Amino acid sequence: WGAETMESPSLHLCKGLLLTASLLTCWNAPTTAELTIELVPPMVAEGGNSVLFVHKMPLNVQAFYWYKQKDPTKSYEVARYLTPDNTTSKMPQQSGRKTVFYSGSLLIRNVTQADSGFYTLLTFNTEMESELTHVYLEVHKPVAQPVLQADDTTVKEGGSLTLTCFSEDPGLSIRWLFNHQSLYFNGRMTLSQKNSRLSLDPVRREDVGEYQCEVSNGYSSKTSLPIQMSVTSE
Repeated sequence: WGAETMESPSLHLCKGLLLTASLLTCWNAPTTAELTIELVPPMVAEGGNSVLFVHKMPLNVQAFYWYKQKDPTKSYEVARYLTPDNTTSKMPQQSGRKTVFYSGSLLIRNVTQADSGFYTLLTFNTEMESELTHVYLEVHKPVAQPVLQADDTTVKEGGSLTLTCFSEDPGLSIRWLFNHQSLYFNGRMTLSQKNSRLSLDPVRREDVGEYQCEVSNGYSSKTSLPIQMSVTSE
């Protein structure tokens, strides 16, 4: 990103203040401030992609800079755009895991915990009015893979079977799968222990197949290894 470019003195000064002092030091509000930043998706886990999606970027934008806050008084530059007669104007720009688009939006791929923090978008229009917009990105830890256990994997027809889904993470939603599809529940099936335990009674031949459980916390999900169940007539 950091190509050497010619910048106006006021723009250069404002950037310097942003890097060395409070983000609010460099502020010269435009007449209208409609620019907003939306996180897409709203929540993301490590290993996923996050877009800091910019709505209503000014049509007369001359330059914009993305900064990430390092500590309460300092920030570092993440990405930039300058007017088309500068060398950094080609869009989209990509550097490592980050891509910035002409719309102002910033894509961060394969996010890590270190990507969490405050991001600031500094824009300048052709009248040298500046605007600061902030967003906080929080990267969550992904859920651990659950473990599925069965009291038996070979059951007599007419007998009973209990499957239990174990997870290290509390408060997760649990979904049951049969032959890699959502399990269709019938009157012979019972869920207990906050859906973590599935009981089949009586077992029938159509119950033969692979069972799995999937846990989710709203921003990541993991599926257990399958358990193959068989049914005997004796």
